[in-house]
Amino acid sequence: MTVWRLVRLATLVCGVVLAVGLGMQRVSAGTDEGGRLDGSWTITIVNTPFKILRTITPGGVVDAYAFPPITPTSGPLVNSGGHGNWKKIGPRTYAVSVIYFQLNPPLNPTFQILDTVGKVNETIELSNDANSYTSVFETEISLPNGTPIIHNAGETVAQRIVVEPLQ
Repeated sequence: MTVWRLVRLATLVCGVVLAVGLGMQRVSAGTDEGGRLDGSWTITIVNTPFKILRTITPGGVVDAYAFPPITPTSGPLVNSGGHGNWKKIGPRTYAVSVIYFQLNPPLNPTFQILDTVGKVNETIELSNDANSYTSVFETEISLPNGTPIIHNAGETVAQRIVVEPLQ
């Protein structure tokens, strides 16, 4: 076998090993020994009646809030859906950051003026069976110019939404 054939063969073998390794890494990026974080969740803020619906995709987070907005502005406010991202930071442990907007319809009937911006930073601990999690969070509510006006913190418990086929 010539030297060039050996070099080409070695290059091919290295390429295959690298491709298989990257493929395995990509498949396992969203998994954990306890399961997967991605999916849909019902969340309760501990010691409150507040509920949140959350869908976590392998590459990001989408929230639909179902609780009253927090702001010093008078009048009924409306939350946008929250959008953000997540990152694995340990075994079954994830960091999540979500941003959402709050609008004040009586003062802004065309929804063109932002009232406040909410940012949630959260640490999630996924259960061993991956069907529930607990978390701690901090929320910062700011004026549109970035001036913080309210700080809130707490804990959540969440349950995975599972498929229930019709019988």
